[in-house]
Amino acid sequence: MKVDVVVLAGGDGAVIDPSCRFKGLVGISGRPMIEWVVDGIRQAELVEGVAVVVPTAEDLGAWVDKVDKLVVSDGRIAENVLAGIRSFKVDRPVLIVTGDIPTIDGEALDDFLSRSLATGADFVYPIIPKDDMLSQYPEGERTFVRLKEGRVTGGNMMLVNPALVERNVRIGQGLFDARKSPFGMVRMLGAPYIARFLLGTLDRASLEQKMTEMLGGSGRAVVSHFGSIGMDVDKPSDLAVAEGILGSPPPAE
Repeated sequence: MKVDVVVLAGGDGAVIDPSCRFKGLVGISGRPMIEWVVDGIRQAELVEGVAVVVPTAEDLGAWVDKVDKLVVSDGRIAENVLAGIRSFKVDRPVLIVTGDIPTIDGEALDDFLSRSLATGADFVYPIIPKDDMLSQYPEGERTFVRLKEGRVTGGNMMLVNPALVERNVRIGQGLFDARKSPFGMVRMLGAPYIARFLLGTLDRASLEQKMTEMLGGSGRAVVSHFGSIGMDVDKPSDLAVAEGILGSPPPAE
């Protein structure tokens, strides 16, 4: 089975480059960040269509010819996700990807997609062990969560059943708003989970069970050993890490 991909390219690009109207247009090694992401997605054998959600369609550049659908939506993240999903008008799984992971490639995506599709779950989220993340991106700054199985960080994508997204807009927005705060995300699960989180005894199976209850559809966490899934560009120091991998920008003429 192949899946469609929705890439969220909006967000505040000014925190990285004041000249950028939105985050996907931040330049990395001479190209917009979103173009690196789209090129990496196109390498994956398990990907069918690619839609990119942007806040405006004006003056985007030649990279738009590489995508199947350009979706203009400038709402909250949940609204943008829905706009992207609805552009496909099919009921197969959809991969939601943030447009700020420029080092992503087909191998990492196919690995996550194959593992996720094998679960048959309605919602699958990648977690990356701390050792893998630091060995591949030693200069990257990530937030790690202590689970019973070890310290992990979250990936910047999720495979979803479109119907599940339609039913859980409020919860989805809440999880996104709390994405940079592990405690904030756990707080949405309730007091028993907060206590276990603070004690370091919270395990992956318990999280999966709680998410299944909350969303009304089966949820799974899949371990990925590809750091590119978690290496997002949120600040100038992240940009330097990405350019160290992708290459330096060409000299100005």
